[in-house]
Amino acid sequence: MKKHAYQTIHTRWIVFIIASTAFLLSGCSQQQDVVLHKDARHSLDRMKETPGLSFMASEVIPIQDNKNEEFNKASGWLNNTEILYISNSIENTSVLYSYNLLTGQAELLFQSSLPIITAEISPKKDKIMIHSSASAEGVLTVINLSGKELYSGKMESYELIIEWNPFNDDLLIVSAFTEEWDFSTFLLDLKQNSLKSIQLPEPFVKWISEDMLVYQQWGKNELALNAPLKSFSLSGNPSRTLFENVYQFDSIGNYLLTIEAGEESTSGMGLYTFTKNGVQKATSFPVPLLTDFSGWIVPFYDSTEDGEVFLYLRAKRQGEADLYADGFELVRYHVEDNKEEIIFSELANEPLSCSPSGEMCLYGFQLEKVLNMATREINQLIP
Repeated sequence: MKKHAYQTIHTRWIVFIIASTAFLLSGCSQQQDVVLHKDARHSLDRMKETPGLSFMASEVIPIQDNKNEEFNKASGWLNNTEILYISNSIENTSVLYSYNLLTGQAELLFQSSLPIITAEISPKKDKIMIHSSASAEGVLTVINLSGKELYSGKMESYELIIEWNPFNDDLLIVSAFTEEWDFSTFLLDLKQNSLKSIQLPEPFVKWISEDMLVYQQWGKNELALNAPLKSFSLSGNPSRTLFENVYQFDSIGNYLLTIEAGEESTSGMGLYTFTKNGVQKATSFPVPLLTDFSGWIVPFYDSTEDGEVFLYLRAKRQGEADLYADGFELVRYHVEDNKEEIIFSELANEPLSCSPSGEMCLYGFQLEKVLNMATREINQLIP
């Protein structure tokens, strides 16, 4: 097990993990029209939805009330009209559904006797990783869209972070945390049906190629807000430094996103930079940041499947988060054209999950609202 005494900067990661877990376990009582597979064990492949349907002239059909279940949260998009969501049953089970926003049809994919903590959709949208747990021991289950089990295994952890490889979605990195925030990292290979321990320098990593991960290199016992962004090769190629001072980073479609902010909070501005393969700069632009006790707040964001359109929440001015009350703009930014447009101007800073086309976004701490980019309307997923 790799052990690490986390610096102040990691506080924001821990707060985010705890907050995410809290809203995953909350919910409101709801119902859906459920269509079961012909085989209760889901051995039959389900019919694929015809792609290309548009919301322009269609209403989003909310998930209907069900007194026997509590809606927990939505978990993202299977395609441009179908989402994934988790409910908790009064029979002490957790259930996972696909749901078509245009037809109102729900389909049961998975049921667990343990609470479903998260359900992560693979980059190709054909597999789902499910983390179920009621204690320090969790269960990882991978299913296909017919509900067929592809992998299942137990793992001791207080919290898990899962990173699908977008270049080969048979590969996943799993970082498992203890209650003291020590961590172990594993490589899950679905093709080989194997889970093996690997020694990563840090638990928070992102893929930038089939073989290459990136991570921030934090100095031991060093209090810092920024750190170098380095590469890590699973095949043993030498590590290299991609950026010297990075506050936050992410993998966005075909791009690596880095967010830089000066050590002095008086600057109040961050710089969002997009690069291909971690080296070829595509674009960058400044963004006002809000400060809090651990540094700066980076508002929520998402993108289209290829990363060419970046949708992000932006504060209207610099300032302190506790005193800020001006709302956030939802901006649609075209990476290659370096053009932007404001879609919504009065939103809260809450999580986003956008459809592959970027035409619709789930929004809210339970992803319980639907944003229509074309009509600028907000629909409630839960009535």
